[in-house]
Amino acid sequence: MAITHTKLEIMNTALRMVGSYHLESTDTTSSTYEISDRAFDDSVLAVFSNNIFAYNTKHTYLTGTDITAYAAADKPNTYWNYEVSMPLDTNLFLGVTDPDGYEITDYYLNYENSLSSSSEQSSLFLKDNQNVYVDYTFIPDLDDAAAGTHGVAISRMPSFLARLVALNMASNMCVELSGDDARAEKLYNQYTLALRRARVMEGRSSPAQQYITDATSSILSAHRNYGKI
Repeated sequence: MAITHTKLEIMNTALRMVGSYHLESTDTTSSTYEISDRAFDDSVLAVFSNNIFAYNTKHTYLTGTDITAYAAADKPNTYWNYEVSMPLDTNLFLGVTDPDGYEITDYYLNYENSLSSSSEQSSLFLKDNQNVYVDYTFIPDLDDAAAGTHGVAISRMPSFLARLVALNMASNMCVELSGDDARAEKLYNQYTLALRRARVMEGRSSPAQQYITDATSSILSAHRNYGKI
């Protein structure tokens, strides 16, 4: 049977770790709910703003604006021909490729306001590519109940990430709810171990960035050429 997750379930898991009573679905006013609700938001920010998981990564097709006619003073320099406005939910830029999948390394990432858009968003300046695929991480809004958002899709969160959020919550609100410093420290240690395991599990489920061959390994080359002049 598939395991699904809800915000209430994750909050109650964290409360059990702390040693507190669980919340009912109708409870939205108690002090325990207010504390755990704030802890949930803080934990989502802590887990997903600092880490890269498939769950909080997007691969998006974007079309840039031709800025060749822009005045030199209105762009970083005259070398760049296109500006791609990054999505508003961008947290960490990971990379950019052309439509055929080839990595683009010639770009300038601008964190100031976009030149070609009135909105306050970062942008990417490119020389030869107007249409690109951009990879980036974002912080999921798990409180948003609108259709198609992560608030609805929280049920698809992998169990190892749901536990990670719960552990972070528990370690953050333990002292406030129970006053137990020793338990808070133990929970934080459990969180750091769970984070380490989560990174390993995520790495194992991802494709290799580069396979080790005679051409790519400096260690193999050094071993085979050791002692040669």
